[in-house]
Amino acid sequence: MMELYIFDRDLNFQGMLESFFSLRWIRRYSKCGEFELHCSLTPETLELLKKENIIWKKGDLEAGYIEYRNLKQDTEGKETLVVKGKFLTGYLGRRIIWGTENLSTTAELAMRQLINNHAINPANTDRKIDMLTLGDLKGYTNNIDKQVSYKNLLETVEEIANTNELGIRTLIDIQNKQMISDIYEGINRTAGQSVNAPAIFSNEFENILTQEYTDSLNNYRTVALVAGEGEGTARQFVTVGSGTGFDRYELFIDARDLQQEDMTNEEYEAVLQNRGQSKLAEMREIQTFESKININSNLTYREDFDLGDVVTCTSKKWGITIDTRITEVEEIYEESGFSVNITFGNNIPTLIDKIKQVVR
Repeated sequence: MMELYIFDRDLNFQGMLESFFSLRWIRRYSKCGEFELHCSLTPETLELLKKENIIWKKGDLEAGYIEYRNLKQDTEGKETLVVKGKFLTGYLGRRIIWGTENLSTTAELAMRQLINNHAINPANTDRKIDMLTLGDLKGYTNNIDKQVSYKNLLETVEEIANTNELGIRTLIDIQNKQMISDIYEGINRTAGQSVNAPAIFSNEFENILTQEYTDSLNNYRTVALVAGEGEGTARQFVTVGSGTGFDRYELFIDARDLQQEDMTNEEYEAVLQNRGQSKLAEMREIQTFESKININSNLTYREDFDLGDVVTCTSKKWGITIDTRITEVEEIYEESGFSVNITFGNNIPTLIDKIKQVVR
């Protein structure tokens, strides 16, 4: 079993965890990842696995910090320590958008602006997150017009990333003691393109062990009426999306929090339209393949496919073929071996996701 390297939050090495019962390492494309570790409860593990300490798997690009510990003893007297935490991107969740940010730029530059202004170089130096820096500018061209005030920084960045199909992660540089906020895009590995080697997942190719397909309209909306500032007949409205008859699913969005201030009418309408587009992006038709991958097949994890890549999933028996993005990868390390569970596509929103959609 692999060794886990433990650091304090200043990236000073604290020691190695050489054995454990299980580790769930969940990587997400447009959201912060998380982990859960189970190991023996000893004075050494209690000291090593403190809250706020950082866990890193050798060779991995990302790491996670501990924010939860649970000590338990079973009926046979066996003592277990369970620790859970988030990947380093989770530090952004400790900040809000302090004031109002008007974002009329590319999605990539908007995310970089928010992270820089509220975590790396904030006006109030007490808000600075030490060691955090911005990664290379990639030059992605998706444009947004957005106004945001007093929202959670992480949730805002995740929303922009999800709407524009971009990935967000925080790379760890142990040697230079840096955490690098990186915005990236997965590789197109679908069957229909010819630039990259295709990645096709199918029972027929024996590269998946189990699969589950979900196709749902439960959360689906196609047209949004967005209401901005003002009262009664003076209130400003815009309509986003399209659809007719049975294929029209309508949604009302109260966007009174978006203020026109010094914006022209055209600029303000663009901001309202962006709010509508963001909400509709959260309420797409759900098409999800969840699969347990055969790691000893024709496709090698992290070489032939990885988190964020767009691949082809097919089942001849079910008559389904979709080109879809790998949005989540769950790596499972246990005493019995290593396995990988993959989520392809936009997963069904959890209750927490739905509450956040209402609150925004």
